[in-house]
Amino acid sequence: MSETLHEAAKAYIEHLRTQGKTERTLYTYGKDFEQIEAFFGAERKLTSILVPHVGKFFKSDALLKLSSGKERAKPTVEKTKRVLRMFLLWAKETDRIEKLPLPKGTPMGRSVKKGDNKNDEHGQQSASTPAQA
Repeated sequence: MSETLHEAAKAYIEHLRTQGKTERTLYTYGKDFEQIEAFFGAERKLTSILVPHVGKFFKSDALLKLSSGKERAKPTVEKTKRVLRMFLLWAKETDRIEKLPLPKGTPMGRSVKKGDNKNDEHGQQSASTPAQA
């Protein structure tokens, strides 16, 4: 399949629309994807995004700072990380990617149910530990 980040992001937003997400949610997620695409490149192949790239994004000015250079609010940063994490989980579940490119210790939140990671050879045990604040 090997679609681009932009194509996959559009498909994910469409998926969320079919799940009954509000237009406001779809709009804000779209804004998160603008940031994500600005960092990774909209034409980047989804399968070429690896753990180190996601790790770099989590530490990047693209995520942590506003265009004015001011620090972005922590809840906003956490939301963008969450959107990216949920998107990557969806991409794996829909066979768009083989492995989750999430750094160890990425908080998985409540969207992963116990037992859902049976097909993940890493077990992702460390991902369920509380985030270090």
